[in-house]
Amino acid sequence: MGVAKRAKVASTEKTTNLEIAVTDDLSLDEMESVLLEVATNLGMYFSHITVLGARRYPGNRHWHLKQDPRTKGCLDVTYWPGGPLMWVSMRHYEPEWVHESGRRLGSELERRLAKPR
Repeated sequence: MGVAKRAKVASTEKTTNLEIAVTDDLSLDEMESVLLEVATNLGMYFSHITVLGARRYPGNRHWHLKQDPRTKGCLDVTYWPGGPLMWVSMRHYEPEWVHESGRRLGSELERRLAKPR
């Protein structure tokens, strides 16, 4: 019997993708709760909730995060329990706040998800 290959996400020429270490023990709603708490603590909010590439990542959830409705740019986060896979996406053309917040969000999610719940 073979070992199942774990899904990965890579950065592209247009986007930096930070993969967050996750297990498949959190539902979409549970992960959304964790993400909302971490994002709120970092001064961000969900501006949009949708799905990303439902054929490639069936059953995923995708969030757009912002700091202020008047500020340009948004940070993208996707969770796919089927991977299991979670990543923070920062398009290269986005303002600096997106990149700074993305790195902070990624670090805080890693810390939070590594703890026993």
